[in-house]
Amino acid sequence: MATRDFSSKQEHLVASYLGGTLTPNSGAGHTKKGDILLDDTIIECKTKTKPSTTFSVKFDWIKNLIHESIAMKKMHWAIIFDFGSQRINDQYAIIPIDDYKEYLELKGE
Repeated sequence: MATRDFSSKQEHLVASYLGGTLTPNSGAGHTKKGDILLDDTIIECKTKTKPSTTFSVKFDWIKNLIHESIAMKKMHWAIIFDFGSQRINDQYAIIPIDDYKEYLELKGE
């Protein structure tokens, strides 16, 4: 399987689970960025092509996603990643700390 196949599988899995919409060509277009769009959130998916115990995050991914969320007037952004398992219960999210604080407040912690 090519890298694109692994990415596509993850994007479909996450979009289905979150009730999001996949963007055409994984955000390569001029108007719709990111991999998955929710009402107020833009999501970028990252996966590995084989199981791994580590995952490196590039600051450029975050910077680009922030710019894309502003351009698309989305209030939130997230990077969803896995360690190559392609299973929904092995997906993890990177979100801004302000969003995490809001989550904790809504949860009542």
